[in-house]
Amino acid sequence: MRALRLCLTFLCCALAGCALFQTRQAGEVPPRDASPAEIIAELKARLSPREYRGAVSMQLRFHGNRAGAGATNPLVPQGSFSGHAALVLREPDSLRIEPLSPFGTPLVVVVAQGASFRAYSPSRNTVYMGRTNRRGIERILGIPLNSEIVIKLLLGDWAAALGGEENLDLKKSGSVYLLETRGESGGVVSGFAELEPRGLHPVKMGIRTQRGTIAVRYGGFTKTGEVWRPSQVEILGPGGKNRLHIAYPADEGAGKAALPDELFRLEPPRGARTLWLGG
Repeated sequence: MRALRLCLTFLCCALAGCALFQTRQAGEVPPRDASPAEIIAELKARLSPREYRGAVSMQLRFHGNRAGAGATNPLVPQGSFSGHAALVLREPDSLRIEPLSPFGTPLVVVVAQGASFRAYSPSRNTVYMGRTNRRGIERILGIPLNSEIVIKLLLGDWAAALGGEENLDLKKSGSVYLLETRGESGGVVSGFAELEPRGLHPVKMGIRTQRGTIAVRYGGFTKTGEVWRPSQVEILGPGGKNRLHIAYPADEGAGKAALPDELFRLEPPRGARTLWLGG
């Protein structure tokens, strides 16, 4: 009787294992049976947001950079932040970030527009100033990319960050598509994007810089109106030490009014000291 029970138990486990294996196989999605030209055409027709304004969940981990700017980072003076933030983005070069305290008050206000940024720390009564080039953005986000590319990545305009679809070669690698910048990129950022086969949205990207490869990961895309926007974006600096993660609310609506330029300006309060972060 005991031997019979053992045999039945083994048989049930084996059948369950077979069923699980078959389920996994059935869940796999093969690449589309489409030509590279058809896929590129679909990507070109897809719309992404050109601006965003709302509350997000933000995590920022900053371990400094080779310039030793960790002690003067206005966003994360303690090296990290995890909580809610007010975020405003507008292509091509306008950005506003306000990490919020548990009481909803801004801990820091960072605005960037054009070639420069300013950050104000109320607790220190200090205004930090710098440029929005690669070196300047690395001083506050730990990511050696200029503000225009960072804004595109956060909005989900990932192809434009790589120079546009015309600059990309499409390859098929197993169950994914791989888009990679051509060798003659004419100064465009070099990199690749790995697309999931069903919706052709990026799962991960790699952007090559002189400092190393920057990894970008997306947590799925949702359609709002006529545009596709990411639900989550994670950007890792070279080596993975510096990390920016943004999670957008699931119930974000569409059709907002145009963002005024005043959102991206910051006048230093009277009596505040000023520090130059370079860039």
